[in-house]
Amino acid sequence: MHLENHKDRKEVIGALQGKSITLTRYSKTMGQPYSYSAIPISGNYFNGVLRISLPLAELQNLNSQMFYSVLYAILFCFIITIITAVIFTDILAKPIHEVAKAAQHITEGDYSIKIYTRDKSVVGKLARSFNVMSAKMKENIDTLTRQNAELEAILSSMTAGVVAINDSNEIFVYNKAFIEILNLENKELLGQSIYNVIRSATLFETIDQVRERKKHVEREGTLIKDSLKYIRIAATPLSMEGQHCFGVLLIIEDITKIKKLESIRSDFVSNVTHELKTPLTSIRGFIDTLKAGAIKEEAVANRFLDIIDIEAERLYNLIQDILLLSEIESKREYEMVPCDINQCVSSVIELLSSKANNKVKIIFSPQPLLKPFVCNPDRMKQLLINLLDNAIKYTEEGSITITCWEKDNYLLLGIKDTGIGIGEEHLSRIFERFYRVDKGRSRKMGGTGLGLSIVKHIVELYNGKISVNSKLGAGTEFTISLPYET
Repeated sequence: MHLENHKDRKEVIGALQGKSITLTRYSKTMGQPYSYSAIPISGNYFNGVLRISLPLAELQNLNSQMFYSVLYAILFCFIITIITAVIFTDILAKPIHEVAKAAQHITEGDYSIKIYTRDKSVVGKLARSFNVMSAKMKENIDTLTRQNAELEAILSSMTAGVVAINDSNEIFVYNKAFIEILNLENKELLGQSIYNVIRSATLFETIDQVRERKKHVEREGTLIKDSLKYIRIAATPLSMEGQHCFGVLLIIEDITKIKKLESIRSDFVSNVTHELKTPLTSIRGFIDTLKAGAIKEEAVANRFLDIIDIEAERLYNLIQDILLLSEIESKREYEMVPCDINQCVSSVIELLSSKANNKVKIIFSPQPLLKPFVCNPDRMKQLLINLLDNAIKYTEEGSITITCWEKDNYLLLGIKDTGIGIGEEHLSRIFERFYRVDKGRSRKMGGTGLGLSIVKHIVELYNGKISVNSKLGAGTEFTISLPYET
């Protein structure tokens, strides 16, 4: 095969000049495009050119294969990178997701949530710090919840009304007693103005004084709604240490009963003083008369001494009744035994029958199989003595009927007379101390004015009830209901 001389080829010429040349041209011999490369070669024994040629189609095919190989390699690496990133991201993000989930539980009120991880990186430290924070928050919330429950219990158990208002006079704390004392219809008071809830000049003045003086203030006043109430208001400014006062705490007490007791005590002292003064004045008067010379007249002296004796006995009876009433009010019973009521009534009748005149008949029929009543027998006798004694005193002619029976686990006692009776206007007050329907007649008969008050207190001592029906000229009936112990 004859080969052409290629020394005139451009790549050869360039290589002979010391250059590395690559050219592409159409080969007429091979009938297709070729890529020709030539490089100079120099050696000890040879100086020349190395020329190679390859069909361009093969090079293009090689380039194409290389391109796709690189592309596939890049895609494979990209996929591997994505998978690796997802795996590592999941591994790294898992503790963060757990923290986020735990935070969601905390926002919903579940403080017991924990994050478990062995990660020692920053995320692991975050998880452990979150666990500590969660435990601390749970402890604080539990403490606050317990303290709040204790505060609620304290406020609920207080008999005094408690209400706290802010600088805008809006209620932010109150208890049940506050609603009850003021008899409020609206039970939801949070956020309401105190001025819309209650109308009391005393309360408003107290609030103003506390804010003005910045110290505790106490005042008493009245409150009129369904009825008249006496109230005591204690007001204290609310403030944190070293900070501005942010509200007022009000404690409201219903002192209506205390005021009534003070009034009763005042009346009692006044009545006792009067009742003691009367016989003492009489005794001193007769003693002075005797000292002045009347003692030398035997008849006059004896009459005066009899009067002194009567007044002294009246004074003694009054003191005894006062002591008895005080003892009963103390509600201390040291002797509680089953008492035979039939026998008790019979003994009282036997004791007082001599006081009744021949025109008065005392009627009593013992009730068979009557269950004994557990009480102090002396108290029961005192109750019956006072009622029967009154019936005898105010019944000049007729009868006094005593009955006792059992009904619905109650002991019922009735004392009915046909005496002068009691006017309707007096019935509501006859159990008051020292109250007398007929003052002159009562004193003349030696009454102290405490008999029916003693009866009522004895009845209440055993959780019973007493009622009275009377009509002028037709007599009086007392009915007592005492519950048997169950």
